[in-house]
Amino acid sequence: MARLLEDLPAGTRVFDDDHSPVGEVRAVYGSGEGRLAEFVLVHWSKRGEAALVPADDVTAIEDDGVILVHKEGAYDGLAAFDPSANPSLHRL
Repeated sequence: MARLLEDLPAGTRVFDDDHSPVGEVRAVYGSGEGRLAEFVLVHWSKRGEAALVPADDVTAIEDDGVILVHKEGAYDGLAAFDPSANPSLHRL
């Protein structure tokens, strides 16, 4: 398993703070010319769509996936990912 957000492969499982599975990583994004992870694109199982989660919300990278700082419901208000609305982001 990758130990850096920048190295996470698509398909890595995502868990909420209770270690309940909530989705999977689709990509990791930085902004501008940067090579640091700023967002993780998570495809949410219940919502059936992907949304950007701030990289700071990842509390751990474990052998079975990444752990988020909040419960799944805390992310319900995130807008579905639209690449055209985020032109300064680039996939790492």
